[in-house]
Amino acid sequence: MQTIARHPRRILFAFLATLLVFGCGESYSASASANLTKFKMKTLDGAKVTGPSDFAGKVVVVDFWATWCGPCHLQAKILEKVHKDVEGKNVQFLAANTGETVDQVKAFVKDKPFSYPVLVDTEDVASDLGVFALPTLLIIDTHGKVAYFEAGLVDADTIRKVLKKAGS
Repeated sequence: MQTIARHPRRILFAFLATLLVFGCGESYSASASANLTKFKMKTLDGAKVTGPSDFAGKVVVVDFWATWCGPCHLQAKILEKVHKDVEGKNVQFLAANTGETVDQVKAFVKDKPFSYPVLVDTEDVASDLGVFALPTLLIIDTHGKVAYFEAGLVDADTIRKVLKKAGS
């Protein structure tokens, strides 16, 4: 029988894996929070748009994703249902692809379109914001403050609760 003391690397790995899967809660600094609300990315057609600050007075949902990320596809399905539920309300959804080229994202979106704007992070903004796992969901409230910032899958009920609390 092996003891825990003999395998500190396994314990450390298990701990780090747990943090990655479950996130670290809402432990972000005020400066990080300000960065999360002011980033810029380009849309698929090349327009410079679309950080949350471009949608002042709205709740903004930003889904950081990639075409190769299986859980991201599940998150997109969940978000699509919530998006339909809140369509016409004071909420802006954005799909922020990370780590891929515009051509890769265009090819993916051609077969699997989004019903809201798709952004492409060609300048690694996600890393600057502290997005280190995919999917990651960011929700900004109507006052421009971070209401939610978590890595991992988020269920529809949780998203709806955060949206309501954020002012939608």
